[in-house]
Amino acid sequence: MWAITPIAQVAVVASIVLRGIFREFKVFAIYLIADILLTGIWWWLGRSPGSPAYREVWVSTQPLLLAFQILVVLDFYRLLYRAYPGIHAFARVLIIAAIGVALVVTFGTVQLDVHRIIWRVPDVQRLFVVKRVVSSLLGVLMFTTMAFFPRAPSARNLVLHGWLLALLFIAAAGGFFGINFGLTTQRMGALFMTIQFCCFVIWAAALRAPYAKATPSAEAIERTDRWNKDLMLFAKWLVRDKPKS
Repeated sequence: MWAITPIAQVAVVASIVLRGIFREFKVFAIYLIADILLTGIWWWLGRSPGSPAYREVWVSTQPLLLAFQILVVLDFYRLLYRAYPGIHAFARVLIIAAIGVALVVTFGTVQLDVHRIIWRVPDVQRLFVVKRVVSSLLGVLMFTTMAFFPRAPSARNLVLHGWLLALLFIAAAGGFFGINFGLTTQRMGALFMTIQFCCFVIWAAALRAPYAKATPSAEAIERTDRWNKDLMLFAKWLVRDKPKS
C-alpha cells in the first residue's frame, strides 16, 4: 500500500490539472505533491521506518505535512463560503460549534491511548501523539461540518471533497490511536493506508469543479435567507435578558 498510494496521489494531481480545477484546489494539490516528494525521499533512504536516516527525515518533515493539512481544511472552508452565497451567518455559527465538538472529542479521548504508550522511541512517539491530535481535530471538525451543513446541488462536488477529507483525517486519527494504544503498528498502518488509497482513487475519478458557475436560483437564495433569519432569531433568544424572579 505504501508503494502504490503515491501512484493514486499522482492520479489525483493529474486529474485536477487536466480538468482545469487547479486554481480552486491548488492547496490540496500542492499538499499531495509535497507528500509524493517526501514519500520518494523516505523510500530512497532505505524503505524502512527502522533505519536511523529514515526516522530522522520523517520526524523533521512531518510538521510540514501537518501544516499543509491544516491549510487544506482552511482552503476547503474558503470554497464552502463561495459555494453558498449569503450563508455566512449560518456557516459561522456551525463552524464555531464544529470546532467546539472537535476540541471536546479530541481532548476528551486523548488519554485513552496516550497513557498506554511505552516510550521506547520518544521523538517518533511524541510525533505520533501530535499527528493523532491534529488528525482528530481536523477529522471531527470536517465530519461535523459535513453532517450538518445544508445540501445544495450547486455544491455537490465540494460536498464529496469534504466527506473524503473527513474520512482521510478520521482514518489517520484512528491509525495513530491504535498505534499509541498498543496495537500492531504494521496492521494499523496498512489499514490507514488502504483507506487513504481508496480516498485518492475516488478523488481521481470523481473530483470536479467545487461549485456551479451558474447564478443561484431564487428558491436557493430565499432558503438561505430563511436559514440566516432563523439563526439570528435563535441567537437573540439565547442572549436576551431573562425576567428576574
